[in-house]
Amino acid sequence: MEIELTNIRIEASESSKRALLEDINIQLNSGEITLLLGCTGSGKTTLLQTLAGLRLPDAGSITLDGTPFWKEGKVPKSILLQMGLLFQFPEQQLFARSIQREFTYSLRSYRYSEKQQQEQITKALNQWDPPVSPELERRFHLDRSPFALSGGEKRRLGLALGMVTNPHWLLLDEPSAGLEAQSVVLLLDALEQHRQAGGGGVVATHDLDTFLPCADRVLLLQEGRLIADLTPRELHDRPELLEQTGIGLPPSMRLAQQMRAAGLDLPSIGMTPEEMAESIIQSTFVEVGVQNEAKVASGPAIDLAERETTENMKVHDPKLLPNTWTPSGGLYGVMDPRLKWILYILLVTAAMLQHRWLGLTLTLVPVVTALVGLPRQTLAGCMKLMKPLLFFFIISTALSGTTLSTEGGGLHFGFSLMQAEGTLLNVYRLFIVTLASLWFSLTTPYGRMVEGLNWVLGIGKKIRLPVASFALAVSLIFRFIPMIWSEWQRFSLIVRARGKVALRPNTVRIRDLGPMVIPLLMALFQRAEDMTIAMEMRKVREHYMLGMRSSLLVWSKRDTWISMAGLIGFVLLIWIGQL
Repeated sequence: MEIELTNIRIEASESSKRALLEDINIQLNSGEITLLLGCTGSGKTTLLQTLAGLRLPDAGSITLDGTPFWKEGKVPKSILLQMGLLFQFPEQQLFARSIQREFTYSLRSYRYSEKQQQEQITKALNQWDPPVSPELERRFHLDRSPFALSGGEKRRLGLALGMVTNPHWLLLDEPSAGLEAQSVVLLLDALEQHRQAGGGGVVATHDLDTFLPCADRVLLLQEGRLIADLTPRELHDRPELLEQTGIGLPPSMRLAQQMRAAGLDLPSIGMTPEEMAESIIQSTFVEVGVQNEAKVASGPAIDLAERETTENMKVHDPKLLPNTWTPSGGLYGVMDPRLKWILYILLVTAAMLQHRWLGLTLTLVPVVTALVGLPRQTLAGCMKLMKPLLFFFIISTALSGTTLSTEGGGLHFGFSLMQAEGTLLNVYRLFIVTLASLWFSLTTPYGRMVEGLNWVLGIGKKIRLPVASFALAVSLIFRFIPMIWSEWQRFSLIVRARGKVALRPNTVRIRDLGPMVIPLLMALFQRAEDMTIAMEMRKVREHYMLGMRSSLLVWSKRDTWISMAGLIGFVLLIWIGQL
């Protein structure tokens, strides 16, 4: 079974000059473990999601044994069932009240009988939770809550849930991150068993020490392009490729390089510490004698042991970071944050003073115009986020217009258009304010938002109001809006990867809202807690520096003209609202 990618291109957004993936042509074979190497932002995760059928290429084609992945905007279920994508933090996919239910959810898309399901679960437990002794129970007891596990146990359970379906293709994104040594051994054993069974594996990783010795093939990515396709042995002969991309050398390569610099050529390249030791011993006897060569070898070895962690955590070139759209780009990025706050306050005030459909609709026009200026992918994400909110508004309106009476001795249901219209007008107003808040949060970095709000509220400082605390609280609320949107997108990918159903990109079934919303809320709570701890550690408090003019506030002539236009528009909207 082969996967072939031909001229694959995936664009980041309209505002980006560089694609996430560009001109990718590779063929992946069953029975091989392929490593994806590259710095942060090189396209490893994007390529894995493309292989899993979660990302539709903007150009090119991808096939499985000659069968196209994408048909009418969807990937057939027969292909999805062959793919097993494990995200970088697999423990974040947990949602059920028991481990048994977690396994059942992962297996429900497969046509297994109850007996076959139990056999698959037992096999996964034996592989990922081997019994330590007959007296001790398994940590993954099926009736146990997954949330009662430790962090490392949750991560191991996440790996077990990804492999319990026995997919033909294992697609792993940084699978060894956060795993203890015992779990890494289990992971390597699982990969070897998968390869021996004829399955294929693609592993995106920075952990060369762990995965390079067991790999059959290495793909090296840089800025979305494939710059090398070679075997691990060939990569050892060309260490400059790893240095060129900023990945850094694993210990075996670093030691061989240091020994060559000392005038000692090893007869063979060691892929593991044991092979490296054997190569050093052979070189010692052949060339210059045991005693002298031991001195030469021990120096680099000791130096390597001290610097191993530093070498594997080299700071990558900022140019290779993910090329996604940020609030600092385009017209919205250069607008002074004080101007944004002024326009936002004027628009919200105008919307709140409108009592007719015409006035509210005219208030919506500048908001929609501003949103249209966002990059295409960002705008599409906003629309996905607005759909549940619109659904909530419609349900609220329908319920508010429903009437119930007991005249004539029975229950009579009715519908009041007047009540429904009043509610709909209010939720329409709320919808406009929500859209304006979303635009503001997506186009304004956090620091600029705080500085701008401090300036807007500067009058309150003169009468000793707690302006700084209020500005901080408001800014944190706005910061959570894009965070929710980002987390929603991430967890929708996780659910689609586990659900194995043919859907269009960025689409989630109603039945999958539970498996997605619970981890989403837990992640948001964790983000909020982390933010609170960070604020306490930084000892954020009111002091004379807050609210002072800084380099973040630069008012231009264009900002003056825009503010004047906004003020004129505000006056017109107020006038229309009084008609």
